[in-house]
Parts: sequence; structure tokens; C-alpha cells
Amino acid sequence: MSVIAEFTIRAPGLVLTPTLEAVPEMTVELEQQLVATGYSPLFIVWATGGDFEAFADALRRDATIASHAVIEDLDTRKLYRLQLDRENILPVYPAYQKLGAVPMAGHGTAGVWRRRIRLSDRTALVEFQQFCEHEGVEFSLKRLYMPSDDEGVFQLTEAQREALVAAHEAGYFEVPRDATLDDLSSKLGVSKQSVSERLRRAQSRLVGDTVLRDDVEG
Repeated sequence: MSVIAEFTIRAPGLVLTPTLEAVPEMTVELEQQLVATGYSPLFIVWATGGDFEAFADALRRDATIASHAVIEDLDTRKLYRLQLDRENILPVYPAYQKLGAVPMAGHGTAGVWRRRIRLSDRTALVEFQQFCEHEGVEFSLKRLYMPSDDEGVFQLTEAQREALVAAHEAGYFEVPRDATLDDLSSKLGVSKQSVSERLRRAQSRLVGDTVLRDDVEG
């Protein structure tokens, strides 16, 4: 049976690492990852929480990015189309393809990528870890679990999950609150606005997957 692995990876040659290190308050969430034979791979990412001018400057200097363009501008976040430079990126996606892995989610901040992928079995995960070790990629497994019948429910992004856990542990949901958005911002290392957005989206997803789902099924 397949397994789902959640992990972090870090290395100078990973996509967007120079940009994420240059603008550490910015968080990017992977919307889509496209690779076609004979073409440079593309990332479609949402960026939020940082200085967009500094982010654009960093993108222009980033050797892992061949070109970039904003395709949606919502003031507090922007959707970017990134064409990757094949010559200057580590071949992580080809490694996924070789192992038959399916990327499910990813977000990056401060030079670290958090990924969730589906693998055919645990052996494939071991092979991916060996690939990371060979390529000098820092790999840290956060969670490994089997898909369930409820896999479509509670599919929060890693950033949303992290924000919810941090808020719960800090007492943000207590009455009265034991923590503020400023406290969570410091703990997570992102802007207060980013924390607020992640919590709102996470709570909206949970309501949609529980309360509203029950209403529809009832």
C-alpha cells in the first residue's frame, strides 16, 4: 500500500532557495508543478507575508529561476509563474518521477521547503532519503502515514496545519486568549498578517469538511 510522507528539505540548489533566504519573511505555497519533455519545468506559487519588491529583486538574482511573472495580484498575496533553470536546480522532481512519487503539497519559507508526497511504499521513501543524502540535501521526516478513506477530508496545507498547532499549543483559542497574533508571528517566524490568513483559511477548510459536509450528507 502507498504511504504519504511529510518532510522538510533544504539545500542551496533547491528551487527558490536564494530568494527565500533573501526574503525570509515571505512564504510561498505551491499551487501547481508542471514538467513537459523538452521544456523547462514550471512552478505556480502563491507568495504572501513579505515585501513583494524585495521578493521580485531576489527572483531576478535567483540562479534557480530562468524567468518569472505575476499572474494574479490580490494585494496581500500574489500568484507567480516561475520558469525554472534546469542547469541550476537539483533534480528533485526527476527523482520523484523515478520513484513513482506524486507531489501533493509544498510550501517554502526562509530557505526551507516543506513537502507532502505520496510514495508507492516505504522502500521508495528510503530511496528518496538516499537521493537527498547523495545530493547534499538536508532531509527531515515530519510524518509518515497510510492513506485512509477520509483522505479527502482535512487536507490543510502544511502552513495552515503548522499555524493551527502553534495556536492551539500557545492557547490562542482559549477564552480569554493566552497568546496573541504577535506571539504566533514570533513563534512561526512570519508576519502577523500571514498567521491570520493561515488560521482563517484553515478554519474555513475545517468548517467546510465537517459542519457543512455533515449538512450536505444529512
